[in-house]
Amino acid sequence: MGIRMDQFAGLSQSAKQFLAECEVKPHICETCKQPIHEPLKQIGKYKGMYMNEYFLYQHILENGQTADEFVQCAPWSSGPIFFLGLRVSDGTEFVWSVDEMESWF
Repeated sequence: MGIRMDQFAGLSQSAKQFLAECEVKPHICETCKQPIHEPLKQIGKYKGMYMNEYFLYQHILENGQTADEFVQCAPWSSGPIFFLGLRVSDGTEFVWSVDEMESWF
């Protein structure tokens, strides 16, 4: 019998790539030269199998638009596997394909 636990697939590779290219870049501290990331805005929550709460975030894009995370699906395999999608304010969505999700099992 496997361990029962929440599992996090997170955002798809295409969503991560989109954010890497389009999300507002961190500022560089003039003193220490380290990147300073703006905090992400929490826009929602979802619950795991033991009622733990996890947050969904809004990302700010360089063009002024926003991109909101959402739970695409949460199939069960010794606990829920949370696949997150990303919805841009212009209506574009980045979601996991069936093949990408199946690679988690």
